[in-house]
Amino acid sequence: MAVDDRLSALPDQLLRRILHFAPAKEAASTRALSRRWRSPLLRSSGAVNLETHVERIERLYQSWGEERKSLEATFFFRRDAFVSAAQAALAAADHITTLTLRVKFEFGVDRRFLQYNSDGLCSSPDQDQSVIATLLSHPAAQHIQVLRLAVEGCNDTYYEPEKEIARKVVGEYMLSLRFLPSETLRVLELTNCNSILPLATTVVFTRLSSMRLRHCTVRLDDLQSLIHAAPALATIHLESIVITIRPTNDASAATHRALDDTSPPPPTEIVLQCSAAIVLMLRRCSWRGNDHETPAVVAVEIHAPRLRRFVYMGLLRRFTMSPQPQDLSRADLHFFGPCDKKRYVYPHRKHPSEEDPNPNLVTFWRFLQDISSTKQLKLRVNNLEDMAVLSEAMRVELLPAFCNLERLELQGVHRPKGKTASVAIANLLRCSPVLRNLRINLTTAQHGAILRYDRIEGYVETKFLSDRDKSVDLINRAEPTTVSLEDDGDVNSAEVLDIPGLSRHSFECLQSSLKRMSLQFRLEESNCLGVKLIKFFTKNATVLEEMHIDTGNRKLCEHMNSKVKTWITSSSKMRKSGASSFMVLPLESRELCVERGF
Repeated sequence: MAVDDRLSALPDQLLRRILHFAPAKEAASTRALSRRWRSPLLRSSGAVNLETHVERIERLYQSWGEERKSLEATFFFRRDAFVSAAQAALAAADHITTLTLRVKFEFGVDRRFLQYNSDGLCSSPDQDQSVIATLLSHPAAQHIQVLRLAVEGCNDTYYEPEKEIARKVVGEYMLSLRFLPSETLRVLELTNCNSILPLATTVVFTRLSSMRLRHCTVRLDDLQSLIHAAPALATIHLESIVITIRPTNDASAATHRALDDTSPPPPTEIVLQCSAAIVLMLRRCSWRGNDHETPAVVAVEIHAPRLRRFVYMGLLRRFTMSPQPQDLSRADLHFFGPCDKKRYVYPHRKHPSEEDPNPNLVTFWRFLQDISSTKQLKLRVNNLEDMAVLSEAMRVELLPAFCNLERLELQGVHRPKGKTASVAIANLLRCSPVLRNLRINLTTAQHGAILRYDRIEGYVETKFLSDRDKSVDLINRAEPTTVSLEDDGDVNSAEVLDIPGLSRHSFECLQSSLKRMSLQFRLEESNCLGVKLIKFFTKNATVLEEMHIDTGNRKLCEHMNSKVKTWITSSSKMRKSGASSFMVLPLESRELCVERGF
């Protein structure tokens, strides 16, 4: 009995949309086309998606003479066969709007596949012999709107602890902008490109609105030229990019001797202008001088007055928004190392007597000052204690006013016996008079110490999942706990020991706006910071409506029905007159997953 072909019964418009994302080979062989192969359905999808896996010929690098020539001929024959098939796919398609090339390689053969001609010589990316140039020069590709080029290897390693990116140079192919359709291109996505060759003449990419570079190496001036050439470039996503910077020529001789290097040092500051950018994401971008093995943590100035969303993941560095974006709605900051560690120092350091005694503290809060207009902030740091502003004079100088901030998520590591992590939390509460939604994820230092800097973001959400999974069903079926002033409980159990920065202080948001509180921590002692925070917010957040809690190492059903309920019920006795009741709930399962955005 023949299997019923249900896909063939779908309307053409839906099938075209499915085929839009399918690799050309799989799309051509799919059963959905078996009854309608002679129709123009495949050709009219608007997309050509090319994929190939390049295998390593093991004996190629151990052979000589005629044997080597024969193996190389076989290798390039396979490459030429792929190019011919790709050209045929382009020629057969009607009105191509999307072109995707994805090359998966085994170590050592990628660049030979893309850049070498049949004689084994490296071809220039500006010449038509390279694979990418050949495909982009095809007449059918002259009006594409979306271009995705990705080279992916099975053994790539990009990250190391304490580094933004491990490799000095990233990328396996070069791209000349002269092959891109300037009048129609809307989306450009490059993975593993090691050089973007600028145009010799001024060309404007009038419709280019989105650019994503991932695992690439690019010169800063070339990147800036491309951004300038795209007046409608609203989304810029740079991930694991090595940005090489031309050395400055005005450095003093004394500076050169201090660096023990005859080559000019990289500049201490760089400027990136993104006038049309609405979304800017900088994840693990390493700014490097051309000849420097160890990158300097240069200061970065961003010109993006229209910015609405900003994402930064990397080392703490001097960072300036000039001018400050007034319509910023979301900011996501993940700092995984200070700027003044031994291997990551600013160039041209001052004499010790002239240096700021708290450079990281000043750098951190001035970074936040430039995004103070945001409505939502997600902040991830290695050590909460490092961001605590202790003196009143420093608070007046450094703390920004988050006048629009409604949602704040703070995630960080703290020392179990430390006393200043709570001060850091207090600093943020003081800055946020209209805060409505607060989430705090805490990790103690003895557990955070085992983490690599690039793993912190998922640690709190994934630890002790087995205990949680056993009880999540019971929690989902349980009624939420309502806490009000009439509940009974042991008042003494709600006694809050002194919490530095929080106790005996008043915060405007706790009295007028904070409606939802989420707290995630590992319950180790009855007086740990997480427990103290539960008691503090229960007593002082007078308009609170919901409190969501997860203690990590205990079954949620046991936790919610015993100690925490008692603490909260008892603490409610000390709530101010007129304070509203609130619901006590576990953190939802989706909230415990690794979040990549808001």
